Amino acid sequence: MVCGAILCENCQMVAGYAQSHLGAAPLPVDPAVRYSAVPLYHTVCSWECFDRWAWTFISRGHAPSVIGQNYVLGGVRLHPGTAGRAVVMAEDHRRGQRLEEARHLIEAEDHESAAGIYQSLGMWKEAGEVRRNGRRQIVTQVHVNVNDLVEQVRKAGIATDYTCPACRGHIRITGDTTLATLRNCQYCGSVVQTTDLVDFLTRVVGYP
Repeated sequence: MVCGAILCENCQMVAGYAQSHLGAAPLPVDPAVRYSAVPLYHTVCSWECFDRWAWTFISRGHAPSVIGQNYVLGGVRLHPGTAGRAVVMAEDHRRGQRLEEARHLIEAEDHESAAGIYQSLGMWKEAGEVRRNGRRQIVTQVHVNVNDLVEQVRKAGIATDYTCPACRGHIRITGDTTLATLRNCQYCGSVVQTTDLVDFLTRVVGYP
């Protein structure tokens, strides 16, 4: 089947049948049939031989297709014993491709899309971990932005007030202000949303 020979003395396992006989019942295995110009039976010598043959199609994106009650791969109607093996091989290949895509998305910092792939594959733990890593990176970047913006306020000699959304108290921001003092409102104690603070300071220092 892989080497192209019609019959090999080691090829005793029927892997499939010629597609021209899709609608017919399998014919008995007979040496005379095997020696015909167009073999009705496609045989292999081992599972490894079959896997190599199936992989030549699956690796190029050709998964076993369903025609009636049969699986067909490479123009061959697969024997029930080999059909299941080919289907699993195709599913594993597709899964590997999806995991590779997820890894590329993580490299591109598209954490939500990567998590969606893991979730679609039933990898719930991995999906959650990717989302958590993405959030940690965002929080880290926001903290870096706040520190940079406060430094810009200090260099420019600016003094301004940030209005707490919860109590409407005015939180004074000067060159001496640190990120630690901006974590909570000094009047009501509510947590200051760092992203809102970044937006406010960006406008103060005149960033686009």
